[in-house]
Amino acid sequence: MGYKIKDLTNKSPMVEQAQFLSSKERFLFFVEENRALVWGGIFLVLAVVVAIVTLGWLNQTNQEHAWELEGQAQTVYLDRPLDDVKKGQENIQKASSLFKDIVEQFPGTPSAGVSSFLLGNSMMEEKNYSGAIEVYTSWIKEYGQDHIFVGLVQQRLGFAYLLNENRESALKAFDAVLADPHALNKDQVVFELAKIAEADGNIAEAVGQYKKVIQEFPLSPFASEAALRVKVLAPEETKDSPLPETNDVGAIEKNSPETPQVQNEGEGK
Repeated sequence: MGYKIKDLTNKSPMVEQAQFLSSKERFLFFVEENRALVWGGIFLVLAVVVAIVTLGWLNQTNQEHAWELEGQAQTVYLDRPLDDVKKGQENIQKASSLFKDIVEQFPGTPSAGVSSFLLGNSMMEEKNYSGAIEVYTSWIKEYGQDHIFVGLVQQRLGFAYLLNENRESALKAFDAVLADPHALNKDQVVFELAKIAEADGNIAEAVGQYKKVIQEFPLSPFASEAALRVKVLAPEETKDSPLPETNDVGAIEKNSPETPQVQNEGEGK
């Protein structure tokens, strides 16, 4: 049986020397042999770092511009003279334009989410209910992961549907708030549902909703108002089961401008 003897004469001197090098020397040898590839990798890493730094700087700059515009828009929106209706309407229109600019020019920034919500509110002030519905709906799709704030937007969406004479969609929006375990405005939504039922003449349902506010949200500012409405709508029930004490004279109903006003025959007597 014959044996083959390795012929080491075919190996290049560089390869033969590399077998006896340390790890550091092997690395330097690799760099020397692949100089173009190494420099290309270095330039690529530098380009990525520069891109990340530039992107961060641009995001910070955009956010600062968005904050500045948002501050201007909120100042215009809130600084409306009570004795000059025309000036107030002009301020709302100007604020709406600024909020819209922020949403369009600086998407993805925290200011864009806040401005989108305020844009819907300003459209409500302008009685542009269909526009407000579109803005609120878009906000929920884009920022629905904000579990706390989304309840408030759903409530405003319900008001917009209600004023746009879409009762079914309004009730669905209110129900979405009640189904959200993170919503903090359920007391107000139940109170609004009670007022809607009362406006529709569904006294039994209205009383039930008012009682729900009293029982489930006893610390809510709407609880005393709900107790007052129960006394007016179902005085015979309050005799059997006393409700929390309220100041009938000093209690003032904080009816939202978006919700239909209710005039009951028993009020004022």
